Amino acid sequence: MEPANEASAAAANLLRLIKQLLLEKAYEGVRMLFQSPNEASRNRQHLPLIAMDIYNDICVVNLVDEVNGREPQLFDCANELLKLLAEHAPLQEMMMELMEKIEESRSHAVFAAYLRAMQVILLRHGQDKPQAVMWCLQSVSTRLKDLPLPKYLSEGYDEAAGRLVEQEKQVEDLLAHYITIGLFEAPLLVDILQRDARPDPQIFRHCGMLRRNVLTCFLVQLLGKPLALLEMSYVKDDLTHTYVHQVVKNLTQEATKSIGGDPFYLLALVEQRARWERKLNATKGVYEMTSQNVFLVEDTMPLHALAMYYHALFVRDLLPPTTPKIYSPVFLFESVLYLVTELLRQPEPPLQHCGLRLLEHMLIDRGGTTVAHSSLQLDVHKRFCDELCKIVGYSPQVGLRQLGLHVLRHYILAFDDQGKYLILKNLLETLQHDGLMGYLSAMYKDLVDKALKAHIRCSVGMAPEFCGKHFREMLMLCICVLPNDVKSDLLLHADRICNAINILRYFALSDKRNITGFWDVMPEIEKRLLVPLGTALDFSMAHYKAYKERVENGQSASDDALMKKQLQMLSMNISNSGIAGDGDSSLPDIGRQEKLEVLASSITSLEWLLSIYVRANEVIEQTARQRKLLQDAATVPAPV
Repeated sequence: MEPANEASAAAANLLRLIKQLLLEKAYEGVRMLFQSPNEASRNRQHLPLIAMDIYNDICVVNLVDEVNGREPQLFDCANELLKLLAEHAPLQEMMMELMEKIEESRSHAVFAAYLRAMQVILLRHGQDKPQAVMWCLQSVSTRLKDLPLPKYLSEGYDEAAGRLVEQEKQVEDLLAHYITIGLFEAPLLVDILQRDARPDPQIFRHCGMLRRNVLTCFLVQLLGKPLALLEMSYVKDDLTHTYVHQVVKNLTQEATKSIGGDPFYLLALVEQRARWERKLNATKGVYEMTSQNVFLVEDTMPLHALAMYYHALFVRDLLPPTTPKIYSPVFLFESVLYLVTELLRQPEPPLQHCGLRLLEHMLIDRGGTTVAHSSLQLDVHKRFCDELCKIVGYSPQVGLRQLGLHVLRHYILAFDDQGKYLILKNLLETLQHDGLMGYLSAMYKDLVDKALKAHIRCSVGMAPEFCGKHFREMLMLCICVLPNDVKSDLLLHADRICNAINILRYFALSDKRNITGFWDVMPEIEKRLLVPLGTALDFSMAHYKAYKERVENGQSASDDALMKKQLQMLSMNISNSGIAGDGDSSLPDIGRQEKLEVLASSITSLEWLLSIYVRANEVIEQTARQRKLLQDAATVPAPV
């Protein structure tokens, strides 16, 4: 008999023996075939011939949840056989089979079994075919993204719910997958660091399709969704370390090792990704994947995942001791701002929360460095402010709105005086949210007040942004404005109007010497704000009182539009109260008592606004008289 035929016959006999031992449930006997010193070497040499037969006839059949639940010993035996086969099976064929099974797995046990075999396959690949390595790792990422998770993770949750999030069964399963992946990639990283190390003389990093770069992208990608949805469970300075923290810490440290010790290296590519996006053109063959730099491809390294990597480094304090100290704080701030904007653009509140915490850390720990107003020439500042103001003004998450307002304040204060002025002025000119506009107006007032007190007490010169022409522009264009003159809806814009009146009252009292130029602009303020506002208050008060009287007399059937507006402003949930049915967009048929309650609330709000207006007018008139007396006294000639 020829040697080839003898080998085939011996391999076939070995296959029959394995199947027979499994039928007899002699699982230890199967193990001894490949672990016994006397049998192992002889039997292993036949595996390349029968590897795919064992895989299809034994492993695929038994590596299923049903077998794992009914006969776990058989499942474990098939698992051990699969790992052994991965060492001897045809490389490409086995790789494709494992990729498919990993994506199709529906339990952690099955996923872990095939992933362990995939680890062996990737180590066998060595430095060759990094594209194949990328495909294998993408199959792992695909499985993670398909795992079911509680719906509230995408909708947002508070800190209290975050402390309990790991007790969810689906979250436990997700974390188990991540822990298994950590065990899977660790030997691969060690092999890469030993065999793919950069030669010392090489200055510029090769960013093409290399094993090391592919693994770096994979590790960073793992820090994105779905793991990022669990990040609201993180509490700074907490004495306990959650599983989420341990997973994030491990992935971050592994990614940093893969990058090469300088975690800020990828920041240099962020602006290239976010500011100068590649112009794709399918007709010319310019696709995203045709980039020669794998770090610039969204599919291989999602920008939100890269943002979560730097969130872990800064917020979780995972910067390694090897981090270079040469990077400018302003460079770090501007680069991270691109990533923060990307997180704020995500629809999931947990990712928005991470973006705010990341910027908060960069602003508070910037080492006292003031950001120059020239930085505002970067378009990212406009995009960031747009996204942040959407969250602050309209997010349903109270905690997110509060954190956003806190971050917005620190962001503005990080700039020099001209930068602060430009941000506030542009926001006040473009925003439509009255509450936020009132907050920003008060913030400008505080900045002027600080400069004014420094000037009075220490003779420090007033910055041009807080006096003269710029001060007048801020008051007239952004603060002292009635949206629709006399016809303005005073209740709708009450917060904004109240802030404007209080600011005028404050400057009338604090700047009697006219250092800011407030009194020079006062005649125009009276013409554009105070006089029309007084007229609008009188008109609105008379209108609402007359309307109330008609309701009391049962003559208000024609006033539905006004009542509907009042109900909307008071945020009355008509559907839940049973006044209107679901989907009913017409005015609900409310009763007389409900109308009177709404009108009473509206009249009270107008009276409150009127009282503030009257007090401010009194202060302005009184201070104006005092200033005139002082001016007259100064012009009286001294007696001879």
